[in-house]
Amino acid sequence: MRVNKYLLPILMAVALLGSVGIAQATGAWEVSGKQEISVGGLTSSEDVRGWMTLQQVADGFGLKVDDLYTMLSLPADLPAETALKELEGLIAGFETTSVREVIAVYLGETEGSAPPADPIPSTPEPTPAPGPTATPEAIATEHTGPTPPPEGTILAASEIKGRHTLLEITDQCQVPLDALLAGLNLPADADPNLAIKDLASSGAIESVEVVRDVVLRLQTP
Repeated sequence: MRVNKYLLPILMAVALLGSVGIAQATGAWEVSGKQEISVGGLTSSEDVRGWMTLQQVADGFGLKVDDLYTMLSLPADLPAETALKELEGLIAGFETTSVREVIAVYLGETEGSAPPADPIPSTPEPTPAPGPTATPEAIATEHTGPTPPPEGTILAASEIKGRHTLLEITDQCQVPLDALLAGLNLPADADPNLAIKDLASSGAIESVEVVRDVVLRLQTP
C-alpha cells in the first residue's frame, strides 16, 4: 500500500502540538522568565528571587507562612501575596538577599541565626508616592554601608545590598558611574552617595534587583 508522503509530517506536527497543549494544561509548560525556577519545589537559597511572593517562598521550601514571617521578623498583618522586591521599599532594612541568607540557614547551607538582628516595625512603612520632588537629588540618606570586599577583589552583582551607595557600587563592582546611572535611568548629575534602598523607597528605581541586573550586564564581557 502506498502511503501519502505528507501524512507522516502531519502526524508528527499533530503529536507535537498535542503534547504542548497537554503540558500547558497541566502547568508543566513554562514560557515566562520568572517561571524558569519552579516555585513549587525550591531546593536552594539561590532559587529565591525578588519577584516571588512570601507565600511562594514558603510553599517552595515547605514552610508555613507564619514560620517564614517569624524567621524574617515580619509583621503578622503583612499580606502573603507581597513580592519580596516590594518589601524592599516598604520595610526599612529588608532585602531579598536577607531572605536568601535566612533560607540558607534553614536548609543548613550555612551556619547562623535566621532572624535578623534589627527589629522590623510592626507595620510596613508606606511607599512614598512618586512626584515632582521624588528625585534622587531630594532624597535624604543616612548611610551605614555593608563591609566592602577584600582588597583586590570585585564585588559580585548578586552581593549588592540596599545599603550600598551608587559610588560604592561603581568602586567595588568596578563599573563606570555614568553607565550605571544610564542603566538605571537616573540623571547624569544624580548624587553618587545615595543608597540603593533610598532610591527604591523614593520610586526613582524599582528595587535592588534592578541594580543587580544592570551591574551584572556591565560586568559581563
